[in-house]
Amino acid sequence: MKFTQKTKYFIFGAIATAVLVPLGTYAVKTIPVTFAEGDVVSASVMNSLMTRINDTQLGFTADSDLSGAWTCTVTDVANGAPDNDCAQQDGIFYKKSMTVTFDSTAKTYTRSSAFRCSASATKLKGSYGIRGGLLGVTYTNDISVNSFRAVKVTPDTFNVYEDSAVANCIKQSIAPSPADALTATVSGTSVALTWTDQSTDETGFKVQYKTSAKGSWTTATTTAANTTSYTLSSLTPGTYWIRVVAKNTNGDSMSSSEVQAVVTTTSTFVSSTSSSISAKGTCIANC
Repeated sequence: MKFTQKTKYFIFGAIATAVLVPLGTYAVKTIPVTFAEGDVVSASVMNSLMTRINDTQLGFTADSDLSGAWTCTVTDVANGAPDNDCAQQDGIFYKKSMTVTFDSTAKTYTRSSAFRCSASATKLKGSYGIRGGLLGVTYTNDISVNSFRAVKVTPDTFNVYEDSAVANCIKQSIAPSPADALTATVSGTSVALTWTDQSTDETGFKVQYKTSAKGSWTTATTTAANTTSYTLSSLTPGTYWIRVVAKNTNGDSMSSSEVQAVVTTTSTFVSSTSSSISAKGTCIANC
């Protein structure tokens, strides 16, 4: 799945002007990301993307990388009649689901069923370790070490291979998917924001802004879950960089793409001796 940002410009008259420039985009599940011609990508969004890329490229470097519970879907080419709750698919392949939980402190793991369709269902717990993409496990009451090839696909997804079987594992407790398609509309001293909610498990959205490109982010509010709009009010004239960050009990998502909104002076002065009106709010005569 790819998300392509589009640069948009809106001008709201001579009194209040807003120029909206999406400053970044991201991938919820996959990388690379495509960009449209003329898009400007902010450093913060690019750093988030590079962090995802580097994390995936480095693979697993410590046992703690696997810590937590994962939902794994196993695809197996079974010899003979499969067992262990495997469902036949396409006549050759068999699929099953399991939960695997890793405890990096105790260096132990448990799983809800056997990895292979035709494997023994008794080897459901033991100890583990992982380095450089090699997952080593020992089963309880078994001194032999078994090895599997583990490939990190995203920071929250990995595949593990054994002979003719592969398991795709997705972490159960993760931050929500990021908000998308953030837009802003300036009216006087307010900026109305709208965005797309791409998550089903967020507890709210942080609406954040800063007043310089290298400034620090300020959280204006944290909305309720499923919110897709908010209005920043009583802003002083100036340029604002704005983003939205989804959150839940597992942490914050990647930020949305950023928008830049320009708030200008909104007052209009009328001369006491003339009907002349300023184009940008400057007093003309006898104010």
